[in-house]
Amino acid sequence: MKPANRSPLELREAPRTGVDLPIEIFTSGFAGSLPGRTRDVGVSGLCATTASPFAAKSLTHVVLSMPDGSRLRVEGRGVWQQSLDNDDVVMTGVAFADPTEEVTHALWDLVLDIAKDFARFIHNTSEISGIGVEGAMALAQITRVRPLPAGGTLFRQGPAAEGERSLFLIDSGAVDLEVRVRDALRRPLGRLERGRLVGGLPMIAGGEHPETATAAVDSRLLEIDPMAFAYLQRAKPWLAHLLCQAVTSSYAARLQSMLAQVRDAL
Repeated sequence: MKPANRSPLELREAPRTGVDLPIEIFTSGFAGSLPGRTRDVGVSGLCATTASPFAAKSLTHVVLSMPDGSRLRVEGRGVWQQSLDNDDVVMTGVAFADPTEEVTHALWDLVLDIAKDFARFIHNTSEISGIGVEGAMALAQITRVRPLPAGGTLFRQGPAAEGERSLFLIDSGAVDLEVRVRDALRRPLGRLERGRLVGGLPMIAGGEHPETATAAVDSRLLEIDPMAFAYLQRAKPWLAHLLCQAVTSSYAARLQSMLAQVRDAL
């Protein structure tokens, strides 16, 4: 069950932000709860990951372990579920069902606090700091957290598989890039650390990934997926344009570095 074929504007009308929190998922299909983690949380829903799939439509409610140590119960329903080729978890989209005023306030506080921290990081530390404060806050509210353990592959050189078209901003850790030569030799391109962009070229320009990206250490990335980017194109085209420029500039700089290495080797 994949995300519904609805307008990006409709799907992103309520703010959300990437946040990694423990979550318990309750369904009508089994007793007890299914443990998981959130990838993003908004005021109208969330994205959760679990080690295995479950009947998403049987979901009745979730319990979030909040940053302050409290637990927040929210009634909801599963609306989509998806496995990714290079991820060992299953993602499930949850839509909240008429949360109380108290729950809504708690969700707003969570989203705005996390988004403020991410916006500060984007504006002050990242290679896309030129998008300004307004742009940084807008991006922070459409992100999704992507944990990547050391040695984990973010995407591989070649055609982009399901879930591999996203653009990522490294929040912590580091990502190694390499290329295959004649499908046999592997050549390192360099290491990207906190604040650097990685991926996104298939999403904004089509085509294939020109390199393979692997986590050098346990890392955490902020993901802007194709649906979020489609929302930017319609709701904030100026920001989508700046993001495209940043991605192409990042790839152009790495290409210049690679060509310089080739020249030095001749």
